[in-house]
This record gives sequence, C-alpha cells and structure tokens, in this order.
Amino acid sequence: MNIIGRAQELAALRQTIDRTPGTLPNIVLHGDPGVGKSTLLQAGIAYAKEQGIRVLGGSGFESETQLAFAGLHQVFAPVMDYLNQVEPFHRDTLRRGLGMRDGPTPDRLAISVAALAVLAAVAKDGPTLIAMEDAHWVDHPTREVMMFILLRLQPYDLRAVFTRRPLTATERVTPGVHMLEVRPLDDKAAAQLLNLLHPGLPPSVREQILAEAAGNPLAITELPQTSVDPEPPPTGAPLRTRLETGFASRLLQLPPHIRTTLLVAALDGDRSHHRTELSPYELLEAERAGLVTRDSTPSSLRIRHPLVRSAITKTASPEETRKAHTILAEQHKTDPEQRMWHLAAATAEPDDRAADEIEKAARAVSLRGGSGLAVKALQRAAELTPDPAARAARLEHAAELAGESGQLALAQNLLDQARHHLDDPARAPATRAHILMLRDGDLDAARRLPRDTPGTGPLVRVMAASYAQDPKEWEEVTGMVTGCDDELVHLLHDVFLGRGSAALLRTALDTLPADAPPGHVAALCRAATWMDLLPDYRDRVRALIDGESGQGAVTHAASGYWLAAHDHFLSGQWEAAESAANTGLDLCLRHDLDLLAHDLRCSLGWIAAARGDIDSAREYSRTVERWAAPRGNGLHLSLSARNLALAAAAHGDHDSAYAYWTSISPPGVIPPYVAYAPWAVFELVDSAVRTGRMAEAKAHAAAAAGLAERTPRLRLHVMAAQALVAPEEQAVPLFKAALALPRTERWPFDHARIRLALGELQRRRLQPGEARPELRRAADLFAGISATAWQQRAEQELRATGVAVTQRANAAHSLTAQQLEVARLAASGLSNKEIGERLFLSSRTVSAHLYRIFPKLGITSRAALHDALEGTRSADRFVAAPRRPTLVP
Repeated sequence: MNIIGRAQELAALRQTIDRTPGTLPNIVLHGDPGVGKSTLLQAGIAYAKEQGIRVLGGSGFESETQLAFAGLHQVFAPVMDYLNQVEPFHRDTLRRGLGMRDGPTPDRLAISVAALAVLAAVAKDGPTLIAMEDAHWVDHPTREVMMFILLRLQPYDLRAVFTRRPLTATERVTPGVHMLEVRPLDDKAAAQLLNLLHPGLPPSVREQILAEAAGNPLAITELPQTSVDPEPPPTGAPLRTRLETGFASRLLQLPPHIRTTLLVAALDGDRSHHRTELSPYELLEAERAGLVTRDSTPSSLRIRHPLVRSAITKTASPEETRKAHTILAEQHKTDPEQRMWHLAAATAEPDDRAADEIEKAARAVSLRGGSGLAVKALQRAAELTPDPAARAARLEHAAELAGESGQLALAQNLLDQARHHLDDPARAPATRAHILMLRDGDLDAARRLPRDTPGTGPLVRVMAASYAQDPKEWEEVTGMVTGCDDELVHLLHDVFLGRGSAALLRTALDTLPADAPPGHVAALCRAATWMDLLPDYRDRVRALIDGESGQGAVTHAASGYWLAAHDHFLSGQWEAAESAANTGLDLCLRHDLDLLAHDLRCSLGWIAAARGDIDSAREYSRTVERWAAPRGNGLHLSLSARNLALAAAAHGDHDSAYAYWTSISPPGVIPPYVAYAPWAVFELVDSAVRTGRMAEAKAHAAAAAGLAERTPRLRLHVMAAQALVAPEEQAVPLFKAALALPRTERWPFDHARIRLALGELQRRRLQPGEARPELRRAADLFAGISATAWQQRAEQELRATGVAVTQRANAAHSLTAQQLEVARLAASGLSNKEIGERLFLSSRTVSAHLYRIFPKLGITSRAALHDALEGTRSADRFVAAPRRPTLVP
C-alpha cells in the first residue's frame, strides 16, 4: 500500500507491531476527521498479516455507545474457542460480561482480568494484534477493559493499534499509552496526492482545493468532486460541512432502495447482515458514489468514513429513519439491549407493548452498571406510555436512576414532568429529597419532603437523620420506622443508633443477591463501617467502584470510594486511602455531589491529622465546617472535630484535643445518635488524663463499658480507656489484655497508639526495661504507616529510657526529583496552589507529595522543611525542569 507523506507514522506502526525493543507495544493514532487514521490502521493490519500476526478487533460505532461491552464482543467473537483454555472462573466471568450466559454482570476488574487471560491464551498460539478503529465511539465499559489490557501487553505476544478522534484540552495521557497525532499532510505531499487522484485540474482550481483542504487527505480526495455537485455549500463553509454536503448530494442521486439499505447499515454500525440485500450492480453504484468501501459485499456493508455515515443519517427523513430502526429492531430480536434502542427510535405513537419492552430492558441495563444509560430508555418508555399514572411512574423511576448516576438536574426535571402527569406521584418526594440531600446537603428539605407525604421515603429519612445527629429527629424517625415493613430501613436505623446486631448485618450482606441494586449495597456497606465489618466485604466495595463509575450509578461509586478510603485508613494503607478519597472527590465535584464530597474531605482531613500534618487537617476542617454548620450537618461537624483533635494530640496539645473530643461527646455521656462518639472514648479519656481531668476520664470510661461487646475494635478502645483510669497495679495488665485481643494488628494505628500509651506508663513508673519493647514496637508501627508525629513521640519516649535513636543521614536524598522540587518550593514559603502553578500540578497532588515527603525527612510540618533540607545542593541530584503534562486519550 503506497501511502503518500506518512513515512514517520508507518515506521512507528511497524515498530509497535514488530515489538521493537524500547517501543511500547501499543499505539493510539489520533487526529481530525479525514486526516488518514483509518488508512494508516488498515496499512498496519495489512503489515501485521504479512508477518503472520493474527488480527482481532473491530470498530466503535455511535449506535453502540449505549450497549455495554458491545466493543468487547467484537474483539472476542472470533476467538471464543479459547475460553476453554482459561480457568473456569475467567471463562464464566467473560461469558456473563458479554451477555452469553445468564447471571449478574461481574465487576469491571474481574472482566478485565478474564479478558486478558483469554488474550494471553490466544497469544500462546502466535503473535496477535488488537486493532480498534474509532475507539472514541466504543462503549464506556469496553474502553475501561481495553485500557486495563493496553497497560499489560508487555508479558505476552500482544500488541495494539487504536484510532480515535483528536484529544481535547481536558484529556491527559495515561502513562504507558503511546499517543501519536496524525497531522495534515505537508504542502509537498498534499500536492502529490492531489496530482495522483485528480490529474489535469486547472491551476486556479488546484490551488483553491489545496488551500481549502489544508493537508486533509479526505478533503483532497472529495473537494474536487464536491465542486461539481448540485447546490454545493459556500466556499467559506467549514470543511466538515462541505464534505458532508458532498456525500449527501451523491447519496440523493441513488435509488430509494439503496438509500434505505445504506441507512440501515449506518444506524447499525455498518457491520450487520441485512435481510434486504443489494445486488452486485447496486453495490457497485454505492461504491462508485464513494459511500462504501471496496470490502463491502451484498450481505455486509462497510460505510467508507464516519462523515459518510453522518451524511446518510442526516439526509434521511424522520419516516425513513423510523423505518430503518423498525428493520433493526426486528433483526435484533435475540438481543434485548440492541432491540430496546431501535424499538425506542422506531416507535412514534404511544404504544404500551413497546414501552413495556423498553422498560424491561432498561431495568436489565441498570443492574449491569448502566444506570445512566437506562435513564434515556425509561424516558422514551414514558413518552410511549398512554396512561398518565404509568407514565409518571416511569418518569419517577428514570429520575431515581438519574439521581444515582449523578445527573441531578435531569432528575429534578424528570420529577417535574412526573408531577405534570400525576399530581400525587408515589416516588417523587423521596427521590426529590434524596437529590436535594446529595446535591446541596439540604437535610431539612430531605426530612420535610417525605414527612409531608406519610409512608414515603423511610430510607431517605434514616440517612438524613444519620447526618443530622439530632435527637428529636431520631425520635420522629424511630416512630416512622416502627410502622415500616422495609427490613433494610429497620436494619440501618438500628445500626446507626448503636442498637444493631453484627449477625443480622452479616446475614443481610451475605444473602444480598449479586445483582442487588447498588443503592442497597452502598447503604449496607456504610452500616458495615459502624460495625467494623467492612474488611469482610471489600469485594462489594470494589464492585461499587468498578461497576458504577462510568455510565452507572456514580453516586454509589462515590460512596464506594469513601468506603475504600475508610477501610484503607484503618488497615494502615494510608496512601491507598488518600488515593481513593481523592478519586472519589474528583467524581463528586464533576457531578455536584456536595454531601459525598464532604464525606471524602473528612476522610482526607483524617489522614492528614493522623500523619501529623496539622495545616492540611485545619484546611479541610475549615472547608467542611463552613459548609456543614449552616446545614445542621452534625456528622460532618463531629468528624471535623475528630480530625482537629487528632492533629492536636499528635503535637502534644492535649488541652485543645480535649476540647475537640468533648464537643463530640460530653464527659460521661455517649449519645447514641452521634456516630463517632463510641470511637472517641479512648481519645477523650487519654486527653482528659493528660490534662489532669481524672474524674471526667473515669466517668467516660465507665459510660463506655457497655460498648465493649459491639465490635472487636471498640472492645480494644474501651479496654485501653479503662486501663488509663485503672489503679496502678491494674493498669499494665489491662493494657496487655487489650493488646492480646485477637487480630489487633489489623488496625496498626489504633494498635500503635495503645502500645505507646502502655510504654509511656511503664516509663513513668521507672520501668525502662519493660517500656522499651513497647515503645520500639509502637515507633516501628508508626513508621510503617508514615504517622511521623506519632513516630517522633515514640522515639522521644525511647530516648528517655536510655535508648539512642539515631536520625537518618541525608534523608533528603531519599526523595524523588519532583518531591525534592516540591519540598524546596514549600520551604521557600509558597502555598500548595502556588507550587502547583509552577510545576503544573494540582494543589491536591502537591499536598500528596508533602504527605510522602514529611515521613522521609522525619518532620511533621512545613516549618521544619528548611532545616531538613539544609545541606542538600542542587548538584546532589539532577532536578529536571518541569514540563507541561501531555494531553491524553
């Protein structure tokens, strides 16, 4: 294949296909329409076949963007026999994901791993190329799986070539993906191509074509023909418009029978075998018009270019379009999801049967992680529903799914439409309340709306009460729950009020169907955090994140990130906790989920406080308090107080810590409606003892005695609190009994804090020999999780027992180049935002770097950075000049 002016791109393609050492095994060609991406891809495929390489893949189609895993089906359809060569679990996972076997759709990670396993099996039989055209039109779930695979090609005899539209300003290149921009041809190559395709043009026409085409090969090919088309667009029209108009004019010269077949092909992704076949002569007519490619056959049409497909669909009348969708709905009888979209487009008048079928398929889509896609289908089903009550019900259901998928404005609009059709819709008040709570944190409206419609929204009422932490509100909610027959509502009510049974919650989670609504999963997992059961249900949390992040219920995906951050924090994986919280926060900000965004800010403040980063903890708390106080959000206010108390304690400010802890839970009182009060027991007693408030400490430890049986971690806290106030002869045995509880090291920060308290007690009693192992173990645990301030306290206590604790020399040399640059700028007094502007990083990324820098340098604040970096010179390590990040696919 002789391709003019593309030597560099062809060389890059061949290096990728040959797996040349030092070259990434993937390449993504991106550029403007008509610039030649498809031609290059076909050249790459031809080269691969010449080398004996198997080619798998397909193309993205706008008509299939709403069909989960449609693109994945294209890739694996030719190699389904290889499923028998992988583990049964992978085989079953992929078949369910592709809709080839009944059962719930597995989470995205499981499908990605299974897909890679099958491709690895294929590659064992010989080198394999994955080629995907128009990847931007591939459905979102397939894109996520493909990205997973693209980054893991190296160990296998696999390579991948994708094409896609130009990058946008908001996209960033994923590390490990080779992006190659296909630019317009240079002047020499453009002139050579024009001379080859259209020899003998008058010089003036030739110059005009080259100027208008601006190096675009498709324009060079088509503009000379467009100039003789009837009613050409003005010369100054955009190039895309001129090309589309040219294709449309040629299309209109074809017989209606051919136009209908081309329209059906365009709407179906131009791969389908159509019942109405074209004769070889009719196919030749379409080919001569430049609308289909030469590899088309009478039973399978391939549209030449996306602009041709666009021209075909735009030229068709509404009646012709409905007729084509009717044909496709009939052809896809065995594929409910495909049939759903075509049936929705084909039906013009109200039709109960069509509406019922669309709704049924939409429910299936939502359970497969496509809540956002199901909204559109339910809207269409409502439009086709003649009965006002049934129409309102479908609009309410669409609003509920829109709320779950983060489309809050759309959800409000759908509720308004439902009210127009029916004055007293059943679901609307609860859904509206849920939206107001998620978007604005409006707990008062969330409480008031369901209250105005008795019997509706008990789950929303319970969730709102858990945030408000108002005893009067809980009293009213308890009365409402008494008459409610929803087991989930009863369970959550009891857990949030400290009356829940771990056994009942376990049973609810264990018996939850794999295809349970994500809202139920998220609610039960949130309850599991109250009962310390979340580590046993990490697969549920992962499924929320993987299955609902794209076009799914992003509201519950955001909850999944909060749950993951909470779990990672308690298990000592603080970097993972920070990453989960930041990712979830970005998701919330994109979808205006203010309530969940502040959940995640509380988590980030918690991490900062535990690390001893008091500046960041205060910054997060200020943000949370400004938002939560006017809304009466007691939960966020108490979590903010927790973070400030922990940060103060980390730096030995026990008076401030005591004031913050007692704002959560007064001494001697543990309010059942205050979520964090049980977890403040040890901390409050510790700060009371350290500030000489022994009576208050004893009263609080006594009040907490009944909490010990609620969860294993609470038992650890309560026993440690009792040890702090016990007589001297009982204190050490009580501490040791607490630390001897089963699996206490599951919670390294809690464990280290209590071991530090024991070591401090033994040192004060002049028992240095007994104190040293406890303090050393505490220091090691703190170091392992980067709790720098607490590590320094433990080491200071160790020195007091006579142990020499040496500082690491040249600690700054353990920093990466970028970390060292961030540290130096921070030491110079710049804020995170200012540092980010200089290094082209977000302020949260700068904050994350500082979190990692402080433990490496053995410091806890920015004020100590200057001294910690003293003596390091720029010659000690090379620091690359900061570069703007490359934009991505």
